[in-house]
Amino acid sequence: MRDDEAMSDPLADVLIIGGGVIGCLTAYRLAKSGIKVTVVETDGVASGASGTSGGWLTPYSHKNDPSMLALSPKTLELHKELANTLPEETGIDHGFEETPYMRCALTEDGARELRSWQADRASEGVDMEWLSPSDARAMNPWLSAEIVGALLSRNEPTLDSYRLTLSALQAAEKYGATVVSGRVTGLATDGAQDRVSGVKLEDGSTVGAGAVLLSMGPWTSAAADWIGSPLPITPQRGQMVYLAPPDDAEGPDVTTGLSAPEIPGSLIRKRLTDTTVGATKEDVGFDRSTTTEARDTLLTQMAKLSDRVLSARISGQTACLRPITPDGKPYVGKAPNWQNVYVAAGHASEGIHYAPVTALAMSGLITNSDSTVDISALNPNRTIDI
Repeated sequence: MRDDEAMSDPLADVLIIGGGVIGCLTAYRLAKSGIKVTVVETDGVASGASGTSGGWLTPYSHKNDPSMLALSPKTLELHKELANTLPEETGIDHGFEETPYMRCALTEDGARELRSWQADRASEGVDMEWLSPSDARAMNPWLSAEIVGALLSRNEPTLDSYRLTLSALQAAEKYGATVVSGRVTGLATDGAQDRVSGVKLEDGSTVGAGAVLLSMGPWTSAAADWIGSPLPITPQRGQMVYLAPPDDAEGPDVTTGLSAPEIPGSLIRKRLTDTTVGATKEDVGFDRSTTTEARDTLLTQMAKLSDRVLSARISGQTACLRPITPDGKPYVGKAPNWQNVYVAAGHASEGIHYAPVTALAMSGLITNSDSTVDISALNPNRTIDI
């Protein structure tokens, strides 16, 4: 008997494995265009990195790949569109706000590094303002360090990543998408070794599909055995600490995000979520527990910029697992040697930022065999050479 002769659920045009932000936004875009979509999720919507991400929409790091930076203007444009359309469709405000962000220099070397970085951004058409120490302190009362200067950015918004993911899924369901709870254990084929006809679940059932998208964050690596090609994605634990808003006796609230090239981590201000101090980078496998060591390290590091973090009330601590690839770029495109299996995973700490443009690319690729944005550098076929 062929696998597709034992299907226990109706056939979907597209089946998405993973209820994170990329899977849910892709489901939303496909369903809104009339495609019949099923999302399969093991735990719950945004139960991985998408639910506990810092929600800072920045692609910027000192080692960012040009092919990824090139996608940033489009994904920010799409984020702004989603900030208008999704709340209207679901009633969920996901907290999008174009919050100012300051990168502070503690030393002259740090200032030179930021000035050079400012010039790089200007060459890309992104202007950032250099602030004097007094102007920086006047703008953010939490800044207590003796700094050389600061670089002000106004194009790195923040949002609540859980609310965004939940809203995207609810909007997808509004347009007819369905959600199946279960753990996928493999692919079903229709006899041809390069065509999928559905997925097999742990309970023995099979969900039929005309195409399958693998979008399970760091758990996508398990699908390497299903497709017969490497998917070298490993988990990296990122812990964050949350600071409650100050009461009247504790002074003003933080007004901008803060970081410095001389110290790791960042402080992120958000409209709907408590201020976030993050994040660690820990290679501990799939362990999502939080530790007091990480909490103390994060606060001690950030105290070099703002001593307010040491007196602020801690409202929580979370840990997420980022999907990390060997070359730092995600796998986005058709799976090697398959006609109708696709991959969208491995975005590291920038999954929330790049989710809208990834969803746009995948929806075009799946429905029209063509992406409207250039994702050639992210082709999963490059895993074959690893």
